[in-house]
Parts: sequence; C-alpha cells; structure tokens
Amino acid sequence: MLKGIIFDMDGVLINSEPVHYEIWKMTMKERKVDLSYEIYKPCIGSTAGFLMNLLSEAYGVDKDDRKLMEEHEAIKWKVMKERGYPLIEGVPELLGRLKQAGYRLAIASSSPEPYIRDVVRSLELEPYFHVICSGESVRNPKPAPDIFLRTAKLLGLSPEECIVVEDSTNGCRAAKAAGICCVGYYNPDSGEQDLSTAEIIVEGYEEIDGGFMEKVYRRSRKEPVVIGET
Repeated sequence: MLKGIIFDMDGVLINSEPVHYEIWKMTMKERKVDLSYEIYKPCIGSTAGFLMNLLSEAYGVDKDDRKLMEEHEAIKWKVMKERGYPLIEGVPELLGRLKQAGYRLAIASSSPEPYIRDVVRSLELEPYFHVICSGESVRNPKPAPDIFLRTAKLLGLSPEECIVVEDSTNGCRAAKAAGICCVGYYNPDSGEQDLSTAEIIVEGYEEIDGGFMEKVYRRSRKEPVVIGET
C-alpha cells in the first residue's frame, strides 16, 4: 500500500540546477579553471563530494580541499540570498493535494541540510513535510540507494510503501536501486537526464494527485489499474 512520497529538491521543487552549475563555474574560476558542463553534468542529483571526485580526475583538484568547498558554500549562499529560490510552478498545490490525501511526505536531497531547510523555510513549505534527509547523512551518494532507504526508514515506512519523484539520472537510478517506484519529472533546465528507469515521466504537476500516484504505484507492482471509465 502506498503511504509515503519522497521528493528530490533541486530540479523537482525548485528550479535551481542551472544556478548550481553557474555557482560552481564561479568557484572554479577563482582557481583559474573553466569548468566544463560535460565534467559537471554527471554530478547532477548527487553530492558536492561526488563532484569533487570528478574535479580531481579532470583538473587535478584535491578531492579533500576544504577551502574550495568553503569558497563554494560562501558563493552559493550569497547568490541564493540575492536571487531567491525559484519555486517550480504548481509545487505548493501538489504538496497540498498529496498531504490532503493522507500521504507522508519527505525531501531526500543531495544538498547540505542547512541549505534544504533554508529553502523549505523561505518558501513556506515546512508544513507539508514529515521528514527532511540530506545526502550528507549517508555514506554513499546517489545513484546509490542509501538516501532513499534512510528517508523511508525515517518516515517509518518500508521502501515498498513509497514513491520517489526525481528529475535526474542519478536520482532515478538511486530509486530503482532502493526498490522504490519512481516518477520522473522532466525538467529541461536540469540538462539531458536519462529518466528511463522511472515508472512514468511527467512534465508538470497540474494533473498529479493521490489518485494519479496510486495508479502509478499499482502499475509498478503489476497490479490492475483502472485507466478510465466508460
């Protein structure tokens, strides 16, 4: 039985992926490195630590360079405070419908927890969520299943009782690895992401409610689904 819905944040609740790339470019420019999007792209949906490994391989950056991480965090907070968090259209209404339907809602984001909580607080989304889980709280980042398994546990649910909403290749693969049904959200601003491991792909939230999620969930479990009535 479907009881919980777990949302990624960047690219799913807020349209922030282009800004994150811009911020990392600004950070690396200080080191006289022109960060290529092709180098950055594989880390979308994963953690800063994952990106540091990519930077180490591509540019010889020390993957444990704490000063670089601190510089990035400082630039990120400055930019986000200046511009605000770009809420994706229809998100509050979607969360309201799902909460009204009785589902337990959670955020499972690769971003640091202070950043996640600032987004949720600034956009007044706190009342909707039972659990917030950061990728920094688990050993392995997406596409490993760790964050979704931990989030389900914090919700008091089994993975089989949840659905994940994701916009990235790493996120969809992490959901599949966790054994959780995934709704892929196609966000053109998140770059060319492979959402093929999702049960279904949507381009907006207007038509999504508890009934929609229930049908997707039942279809993923090979249970009979009523598509329409005559």
